[in-house]
Amino acid sequence: MAGKQDKAIGLLKSSGTKARAGGAKLYSLAKDPAVQAKAKKLAEDGQRLYRAATSPEAKQAYKQAADILKKARKK
Repeated sequence: MAGKQDKAIGLLKSSGTKARAGGAKLYSLAKDPAVQAKAKKLAEDGQRLYRAATSPEAKQAYKQAADILKKARKK
């Protein structure tokens, strides 16, 4: 029993160390200006795509495509 407890304690300690190291690495990446610029660009691209997909023209095109598919299935 004591061997299993020691292994469990060792795993908990090593996982805490790994988590701290991972957090530090993630923090340093988040502080990097190049990574911040890339994230900002991706967010802007996502906003543009969302606006395009939810525009009235896109909704009309979706409805037309759905009608065509519905008619094709009935035949």
